[in-house]
Amino acid sequence: MTTAFLRSRTGSWSRALRDAAVITGTIASVWLLVIYWDAMVKLLANDGLVYWGVDPAAPYAGATVGGQGAYLYSPAFTQAFMPFRMLPREAFAIVWSALILAAAVWMARAWPLMLLPLFLPVLQDVMIGNIHILLALAIYLGFRWPATWAFVLLTKVTPGVGLLWFVVRREWRSLAIALGTTAAIVVVSYVVAPQQWADWLGLLRKDGGQESSRLLLRLVAAAALVTWGALTDRAWTVPIAAMLALPVIWMDSFAMLIAAVALKVRPPASVRQKTASATARSDVPVAPAA
Repeated sequence: MTTAFLRSRTGSWSRALRDAAVITGTIASVWLLVIYWDAMVKLLANDGLVYWGVDPAAPYAGATVGGQGAYLYSPAFTQAFMPFRMLPREAFAIVWSALILAAAVWMARAWPLMLLPLFLPVLQDVMIGNIHILLALAIYLGFRWPATWAFVLLTKVTPGVGLLWFVVRREWRSLAIALGTTAAIVVVSYVVAPQQWADWLGLLRKDGGQESSRLLLRLVAAAALVTWGALTDRAWTVPIAAMLALPVIWMDSFAMLIAAVALKVRPPASVRQKTASATARSDVPVAPAA
């Protein structure tokens, strides 16, 4: 009875905190939207058009981490993006934004209210066409299909710290799938464009960007967060840690939190099963010693 009472009280506090977060976050989103609206309109489809318009033969010419219009993703992403480059500019902008929006709506289906406090970063990511929501989707799906982590490792790279989840939990098969898929894509891509891979790796080695002095601290914090989450069955910590580990954090980077909320509301089956087993064990009364 005591356990049931404590759970009821804990649930009430959780709902109260959740509702307060929704209200506060929604007010903040609306306020910031008014402030940043003009700037967002000026950057409409800006990042997406960088992916669309990059020269596949020399994608990293003049690129710097955090620089305006810089293209920083791996040659594998450049090659995979080729079908989108076949679209006219306006058609691409519409299709790309619709794809990002669809990913956000799909992740929010478990609790649509999450889109209210995250409205500004989600809207900005959709409008400018960055890949933060797609990263969130890859991480969300990665608990069931670890191969989707290849998208994370071959674009922003450092959010791959989230793979520590599999290391801490000794889920070696999932880790092998994630790394093996990435390696296979790299091999095929390298055969097609070896010079582009040399250029990309050279860019990563020489340019840490404007956040380089703080990135190491953020990576340490992200690793600690994932480790704690893995030890306590909190899958929602992984997208938060991945966001902390981004090379540069922008306003639209916070759109990645949509995956954290989705994982909190609807955690992966493996996590639910382990948590349920642990709860069942804790509820079993201990027989008094004879």
